[in-house]
Amino acid sequence: MYTEDPATDASTMRALVVKGPAEHGLERVPCPRPGPDQALVAVTHVALCGTDLRLLRGTLHDAEYPVIPGHEWAGVVRAAPGRPELVGKAVVGHNFLPCGDCQWCERGAQNLCLALDEVGFSLPGAFAEAFCLPAENLRPLPEGLSGAEGCLVEPLCVAIHAVQRAGELTGRTVGVLGAGAVGLLAAQLAVAGGAKSVTVADPSAHRRAIAADLGLGVVPDLQTWHDDPQEVVFDATGVATVFPDGLVATRQGGTYVLVGYSGEDRTPFEPSVVMLRELTVVGSLSGVGMIDRALRAIADGSVRLGPLLSEALPLSDYRSVLDIPAQRAPLRNIFFVEQDSSREEGTA
Repeated sequence: MYTEDPATDASTMRALVVKGPAEHGLERVPCPRPGPDQALVAVTHVALCGTDLRLLRGTLHDAEYPVIPGHEWAGVVRAAPGRPELVGKAVVGHNFLPCGDCQWCERGAQNLCLALDEVGFSLPGAFAEAFCLPAENLRPLPEGLSGAEGCLVEPLCVAIHAVQRAGELTGRTVGVLGAGAVGLLAAQLAVAGGAKSVTVADPSAHRRAIAADLGLGVVPDLQTWHDDPQEVVFDATGVATVFPDGLVATRQGGTYVLVGYSGEDRTPFEPSVVMLRELTVVGSLSGVGMIDRALRAIADGSVRLGPLLSEALPLSDYRSVLDIPAQRAPLRNIFFVEQDSSREEGTA
């Protein structure tokens, strides 16, 4: 969580500060300074995802305020006391700081860590000119990948974990509910993983067109799957009321993967649908530990990122995208961050 320290050096930077539900704006805040094992990253690009929108609108039920959001980003290392060779390098990185001591960390399930910190939520994020994170979390921005595309490394990690949770996909029919960024990344990974067919369901013609451009099958709703259920279904909608119909659209003995975040929303469903059809229902939380696999998936051409992105806007225009209807909104709104050249050397 962002907390202004009046003892911090007077040098300041611009950042989007969310002080409470629907209470946010660009402010000048103290520049962060990296600790011995940290890196200071000057942000070049940052994306606004659905969870960020919930945070800004005040509908994210577990939000901590005040906070600087932004967990999908790319940037350039400005300082790294313990890793000076990183300075000047274009980077992406993973945003998670697990405690390392709880039972889940000991089991290798850091995404379930009982004291997990995450950039953009419990730690200051990338909707700012700069932020700090452990230097070991950084990876070089792959050659040929733009900073805007680098923002999709984080949601790609989420999609990779979801596909991993689904089990073997080779030769199986796959349906994806929701043609958002995570849904379309998971769909592309399913194709690369040898799925017999991959079809995306979304009511938005705009989003279906993007899916079709990626070579995926498209349908406007789940009705066709009720007669021809899919063996594996990824629910990337984040809409709780989709769940009951999604189960019916999953083939007997199939697998239903919940990866979309629906917060505290609830919906009634019949548990016997799961029991009588012997469905496997699994949850998939975040993409902790998946960044190297994500970079390999980009390098080997398993996913295309460009079609999922908006044209980059300046950070100062962030409010312009907040009320765009979901059916017309880009899958990821991207912002570029102009650095303040007047700032003193050695800070952000």
